[in-house]
Amino acid sequence: MYESRKEAAAGCRMEAAAAKRFSAAAIKFAQRCECRKAWNMADTARIAATCAMQAHEALWELSGGKLTEKEWQAFEAAEIAQIEAQKAVRAAAAAVEQINQRVQ
Repeated sequence: MYESRKEAAAGCRMEAAAAKRFSAAAIKFAQRCECRKAWNMADTARIAATCAMQAHEALWELSGGKLTEKEWQAFEAAEIAQIEAQKAVRAAAAAVEQINQRVQ
């Protein structure tokens, strides 16, 4: 998928930024109990985080584990994107639970 370290690092940064954006939107929707929107954003965040991790793996492979400072930051951003996407999923699930409790 990625042919160079530069491409892989850019992929990490771009996909991590997307995951962060969609995660923030998911959490915002979840706080307002807009579950459908929260889940849509959380799912999109997970997809972006998965793509960031694919770039992360490619970067590690292409660099032979010897990352520059800039590459390390991109590498780390992909890992953080995973955590942010998980937070978004938990927030969406909590919003659904909150609505279910109201209904009962």
